[in-house]
Amino acid sequence: MTHYVITFADILEAHARALTFGGRSGIVSEASIRSAIGRPYSGYHETLAAKTAALLHAVVQNHGFVDGNKRTALLVTTLLVRRSGFRLVLESGERIDDMVVAVANGEMGFVDLEAWFEKRLASAD
Repeated sequence: MTHYVITFADILEAHARALTFGGRSGIVSEASIRSAIGRPYSGYHETLAAKTAALLHAVVQNHGFVDGNKRTALLVTTLLVRRSGFRLVLESGERIDDMVVAVANGEMGFVDLEAWFEKRLASAD
């Protein structure tokens, strides 16, 4: 199974889309952004659930953009899921933005986030 790589251009595009909902543009640290998108491919994260958790967690926590880090993380993570031939299936009444906020607030760590994705990833076929 192929898990596609998220590029710097991908995350910049996701960030531009995120800002259509509001927020200030700008990059705080390009190195932090590049580190975040590289984390899923460090060799430690073999499954798609691990890669998506690593990507979302890193983009949210690294704060590479002036604003819109959580929205950008969500958009770029769903891009990785789609490109890998999967989709996210949420539980009844569940809101994905609640999960992202929990990550940002430190209420959901990487291990819990990986388990969250593991339960909700389904083949797009």
